[in-house]
Amino acid sequence: MRAFQAFVRQAFHNTSIYRFSFWMQIIYAFITMYSAKWIWLTLHAQSPETVGIGVGEITTYAMVAMSLEMIFWPSRYGPQNYMARQVRTGAIDTDLLKPMDFQAYMLGRNLGEIIFRFFVLVLPTWVVGVMILDMQMPASLLDGVLFVISLSLGYLVLFSMNFLFGLLAMVAINIQYIMWAHNAMVRFFAGQLIPLWLFPGALRTLAYILPFRCIYSIPLTFYIGNVPTERILSDLLLQVVWAAALTIIGRLLWRRVHFRLAVQGG
Repeated sequence: MRAFQAFVRQAFHNTSIYRFSFWMQIIYAFITMYSAKWIWLTLHAQSPETVGIGVGEITTYAMVAMSLEMIFWPSRYGPQNYMARQVRTGAIDTDLLKPMDFQAYMLGRNLGEIIFRFFVLVLPTWVVGVMILDMQMPASLLDGVLFVISLSLGYLVLFSMNFLFGLLAMVAINIQYIMWAHNAMVRFFAGQLIPLWLFPGALRTLAYILPFRCIYSIPLTFYIGNVPTERILSDLLLQVVWAAALTIIGRLLWRRVHFRLAVQGG
C-alpha cells in the first residue's frame, strides 16, 4: 500500500511540472464548455420535448461532460501509452522488477495524474462554469455524493479498458488507429456528446449493453439528478460489475503477456 501511495505522489508531482500545457487545456475546456452550452441551449429552444429535461439540466450535463474530457480522454491519459513506450524502448524490465503487482502499479501511476488533473483543471472550470456560464451544482447533497461515487467507478471502468489496450500495445507494433476508434466509441457510446436517452431505439439498446455508459452517462445523470430512486443501486452495481469484470480480464491477460515477455527476454 505504501508503494502504491508513493507512485501516486510521484505521478502527481510529474504531472504538475507542465504548467503551460495546463493553461492551454483550461482554455480549451472553457471553449468546449461554452460551445456545448450554446449548442444545447439552441437545440432545447427548438424542441424542448425531444430533449426531455430542462434547459438548465441539459446545458449542465453538456458542460460537465466536456470538462471531464480533461481526465477521461482515453488515448491521452490512459496507461496504454506508457506501457507501449516501455516495451518499445526495452525499459519494461525495470517495471517488472518492481516489488508490486504490475496492474496496481499502472493504476497508481495513472491515478496520481488523474487526481492532479481533477483538482487543478476540472474543479476550477466548474467554479468558473457556475459563476459565468450558469452551470448548475448538483440538485442535492445526495446527488453530489452519488456523482462522486459513480465518477470514481467510471474511472475504474475506463482504466481497466485502457489497461487492456495497453496489453495489446505490448504485443502489437502500432495500435494508434485502434486507440482513435476506442476514443471515438467512448465519447459516443458513453453519452459524452449526446445523452443516451436521445439515441434511437436500437442504438440506445446497444449503448446500454456496452460498458461505455458507466464512464460518462451514469455519473452525469447522477449529477443532474435524473436517476429515479429505484435505479440508483442498479446503476452503481452495474458500474461495479463492469469494473470488476474488466479488471479480472486484465489480470488474466497480463499473465499471458508477462509470460510472453519473459520468454522473449523482456
